[in-house]
Amino acid sequence: MRSEPSVARRGWWLEDAVPGRVLRHPGGRTVGQAEHVWLAWLTHNVGDLHGDAHAAERTGWGGPVVLGMLSAAIVIGLAEPGMPAPGLGPLGLLDGWTSIRLLAAVRPGDTLRAESEIVAVRASPDTTSGRVRRVIRGYDQRGEMVAVIEEDRAVPRRPR
Repeated sequence: MRSEPSVARRGWWLEDAVPGRVLRHPGGRTVGQAEHVWLAWLTHNVGDLHGDAHAAERTGWGGPVVLGMLSAAIVIGLAEPGMPAPGLGPLGLLDGWTSIRLLAAVRPGDTLRAESEIVAVRASPDTTSGRVRRVIRGYDQRGEMVAVIEEDRAVPRRPR
């Protein structure tokens, strides 16, 4: 696998997607104490593991754990491609995650980062976008892999 250094900007383009390449997405995202509790309660996930710090301390986890889908959503967001030109319309209409696996607990205060391994690219030279199959990996600040997401999605070409 070839690895590319991260770049200062957010987002990537179809031209960056080369099978075997690993894109290290810039930046990270720290999960706040209140936001994971808010989402857990909003989705009616009322388990003490997410919303009751004192009860969560008495579990095998030793404290609160961030809602898994929030962890996955943050990792996916960190790995988003560049934004297409407004006239291209909703490129992501037929996008799909084929698999989301949560591998380790994320705690409030953890900072997540993401990288994408490009598996396959399909595009015609005369189109404004193509399809990319990739594996997104999310890591915490200790370098522990916390999530693996497989997806097949539309990715826009770099604007001229």
